[in-house]
Amino acid sequence: MVSCDVLIVGEGIVGCTAALAATEQGANVLIIEKAPQNVPHANTAFSGGSFRRVSQAYPAEKFYHDMISLSGGKADPELTKIMVEASQKARDWLTELGVPWTSKSRDPGASDQVDGQGKALAQILRRAVADRNIKTLHETEASSLILEGKKIAGARVSTKEGSSEISSKAVILAAGGFQANPEMVTRYIGPGGNNLVLRGSPYNTGDGIRMALEVGAKIDWMDDFHGGLIHYGYRKYLAEGAMAGMRSMKKYEVGILVNQQGSRFVDEGEQASDKTYAKFGKIVALTQPGGVAYVIFDSATKEIINPDYTGPERGPIEASSIRELAAKLEIDPDALYETVTRFNSSIEGDKCLSLNPLKTNFARRIEGPVFLAYKVTGGFTFTFGGLCTNTKSQVLDTNLQPIPALYAAGEIATGIFYGNYAGGSSLPRCAVYGRIAGESAASYVKQ
Repeated sequence: MVSCDVLIVGEGIVGCTAALAATEQGANVLIIEKAPQNVPHANTAFSGGSFRRVSQAYPAEKFYHDMISLSGGKADPELTKIMVEASQKARDWLTELGVPWTSKSRDPGASDQVDGQGKALAQILRRAVADRNIKTLHETEASSLILEGKKIAGARVSTKEGSSEISSKAVILAAGGFQANPEMVTRYIGPGGNNLVLRGSPYNTGDGIRMALEVGAKIDWMDDFHGGLIHYGYRKYLAEGAMAGMRSMKKYEVGILVNQQGSRFVDEGEQASDKTYAKFGKIVALTQPGGVAYVIFDSATKEIINPDYTGPERGPIEASSIRELAAKLEIDPDALYETVTRFNSSIEGDKCLSLNPLKTNFARRIEGPVFLAYKVTGGFTFTFGGLCTNTKSQVLDTNLQPIPALYAAGEIATGIFYGNYAGGSSLPRCAVYGRIAGESAASYVKQ
C-alpha cells in the first residue's frame, strides 16, 4: 500500500500551495490528480490570473468591506479577515516561487495579474512542486475517504490499473467545486444551471464534497455560484476557451445591458464591472430570454468596453442607427429605440435615477454616430457552496466540530463568497488557505 504523511486530492493552486507548505514543515506529501498530466486541469489553469491583494492604494479595510458588502453581509467575518490580511504576503510568496506579474488588470490598485494568466501560474506552481521532489500521481481518482474510528486515514483511489488504497496521516481536499457535474448542478442549483457555459476545468465534479459528506461533513450555500458575463462567442465556439479559459467582459458599465426584448433588466452601474460581472452572468443566463443579452453603446465608448474575446464573430456589431442595430440583433426596433431614448433623456450627471431599473453610476448618452453591441451570455466559473471549514482549514462536521485529519481549501470550501464576487479574489483565497491547510495538516501529523 502506498503511504504518506499528507495526501492531497487535487493539483490546482490549493493543492500545490498546500503541498509546498506541508513539505516546508517536514511532512512527506503525495498529490493525486484525476486528470491527465498533459491537459489543462484545475480552475487555476483556466483563470485570468488576477490576484486581489492589500496595497497602499487598497488597504485591508477597503478589501474587507468589499468582500463583506458583495456577499450581502453573509461572508464569514473571521475567514474573510484572514484572507484579506494575508493576501499581500501570499502574493509575495508566489513571487518568490517565480510568478511574474503585469500591471494589466481590471483595477491595478487592488490587484495584480499573472503574466501569462492562469496557465502560466499553474505551470510555475507545478514546477515548484516537482523541484522539491513532491510526488504527483496523475489519472488517479479518489473515490472515498478511509475512516478509522473517527479519524481520516487516507483514501481509496482508482487508476487505469484498478482500485487501491493510499494510507496517510492527514488528507487535504483541494479538488474544487461541482460545476462540471450536471447531476449535482441540477440537485443544488437547478436545471437551468446546466445551460451555463463552463468556463473552467471539466474535471471539477464535486468528488471531494461527495467524499466528505460520506464521513459526516457539513455543507452550506450550495445553491450559489460565480457566473461571469462572457462574450457569446465563447458559447458558440467552445474551443476558444477550452485550453485557457473564458475571459469575462470588462468595462461594460459605460453601456447598457438589454435582453432579446430590448429592455434593460439590471443596474449596470451599481458598481464597476469587476464587482458585477459574476452576478450579471448568472442573471443573464438564468433569467433572460434565451440566456443572452446585449451590451449597447456607441463609438464614444468603443475603446473602453473590452469583450476579452479574440475568436470568431468578435464584433462589435455596428450600425448607423439604433433601429438598424436592433434589426441586426433580432430585437424589435421600436422597443430598443424606446429603451435607448428613455435612457438618454433620463441622464443627470452620470446617473439615471428616474428609470426602473436605475443606473446609479457610469451613465453616458448613447447617441452615435455609430451604434454598437456585443452579444453576451453567462458562464459558470465555480460554485460558491461547499464544505464548511474553520480558520485552520479543518473540515467541520454537522455539529461544527473538526473531523480529525481532514482539511479542505479553495473552491471546495464555502464561507467567503455569496451572491456576488470581487474580481481576482478567488486566487488569494486559494493561496492563503492552501498554505494554511498544508501547515495545519503537517502540524497535526507531528502530534
